[in-house]
Amino acid sequence: MGRIPSVLVGIPRGIAIKIFVLSSFYYTCAPLADSIYWVMHLLTENNPKTNKSMAYGFKTYIMHLAPAWRSGYNVCQKASVGCAAACLNTSGHGCYQRTQKARIRRTKLFFESRAEFFALLVADIYTAIRRSKKHGLVPCFRLNGTSDLPWESITIPGTTQTIFDMFPTVQFYDYTAIPGRNVPVNCHLTFSRKESNPEDVQSEMSAGRNVAVVFKVLPNVWNGVKVIDGTKTDMRFCDPVGVIVGLLAKGRAKKDTSGFVV
Repeated sequence: MGRIPSVLVGIPRGIAIKIFVLSSFYYTCAPLADSIYWVMHLLTENNPKTNKSMAYGFKTYIMHLAPAWRSGYNVCQKASVGCAAACLNTSGHGCYQRTQKARIRRTKLFFESRAEFFALLVADIYTAIRRSKKHGLVPCFRLNGTSDLPWESITIPGTTQTIFDMFPTVQFYDYTAIPGRNVPVNCHLTFSRKESNPEDVQSEMSAGRNVAVVFKVLPNVWNGVKVIDGTKTDMRFCDPVGVIVGLLAKGRAKKDTSGFVV
């Protein structure tokens, strides 16, 4: 089978072997693996917005879980009426029933079989790193595409490591509505403004964190703070500090009346 990569050292051998086998299978048999129903991938890479990063030399891999309570488990502890109604969960490929079922399966796997979940996640990340480097791209990862889990406080079963600890030189980034998160240097967070969290927005801005705001029309300034166009690229970790990341209302958000869209 070969030597288990150093990135897997420190986790239980049974899980490490499973990760190694899965990642090797994905990498060497990618066309076949992508067509086999029973191979569960946790990360996807064909997202129109994240694909814009490729023009800058980055390749983003994103994980979509079933948001809020749609799987029976809550993965969005700070969900508001407005963001729940405007959620992009059903945008793009999310409109298909098979996509929704896959997101529910991933979410249930996370809560019901945590070791199996992380075996698949680490295998996916390890494979994505190798694939990206093969094409001369820098891999980066968004684990909360349609969720808001505090990954910095979720350890891999059998270890004291988080996923950020296991891949310390890899760039992770996400949006979050959970204030005060303390993440390592390889994870960049942009705070999400909702109609229900004005105090949190102020505290996060005071702490030097950028805030994402959904607009009907992008302004140049919002509440006295410069607004940058967040639709041009998804690489939030490259944004200047101390700005509002302006996003445009899409789909159901265009009809928002809750105040979520400004």
